[in-house]
Amino acid sequence: MVTDTNPDVLKNLAEKFPSIEPTNQVDESMSNADFLFISLHPPVVGEMLHNIVPFLGEKTTIVSLAPKIKIATINQLTGASRSVIRMIPNAASYVNEGYNPVVFGSSCPENIRKKFTELMVALGQMPEVPEEMLEAYTVITAMGPTYLWFQLAELIHLAQTFGLTQKDATDAVLPMAEGAAKIMKKSDLTPEAVMDLVPVKPLADKEEAIREMYNGSLTGLYEKLTS
Repeated sequence: MVTDTNPDVLKNLAEKFPSIEPTNQVDESMSNADFLFISLHPPVVGEMLHNIVPFLGEKTTIVSLAPKIKIATINQLTGASRSVIRMIPNAASYVNEGYNPVVFGSSCPENIRKKFTELMVALGQMPEVPEEMLEAYTVITAMGPTYLWFQLAELIHLAQTFGLTQKDATDAVLPMAEGAAKIMKKSDLTPEAVMDLVPVKPLADKEEAIREMYNGSLTGLYEKLTS
């Protein structure tokens, strides 16, 4: 079952996934759910939880995909004994290559942890982390792809202006990026040594400005999420 206040969202989901049961309202039909996933912005999570509490089944586990809202807060609104899980999803889950940090609440029994892990492991890596680290993962892994995608898209565009076809440009840029990441992961070289593997650095004079952009924007976002 999937619920959303936007009928267009429900329509699109139903077309892509015919097996789901779309609905635009919250009612007792959700009381038999094993897991209730909350995918909302933090400011509206509290109100939503207040509205659904009367319809929650005793054994329904709440899975929050929102940063900032702690397990203790969710338990205060839904019952101290209720199983609660927090996960910070990563967009690469779309192709089963996600990195989705998870926290299991203290009231979450082992059988629920196992069942949830079996359900979600197909989407990629799912490391169990301390709850106080989830906001850091929100900035780095959940939003991280957005810091890179536009740069890769621009390289593909530039390659086409240099004469490559769109296919050749894509076939060049994406494996290049994948290989660059693997060097940092598998070579045992320091980041500095990795960056020295290529002697010519056309953007060297821009690197400090880019670092300042990262530090300014992302540090501010992290502070907002943890305040």
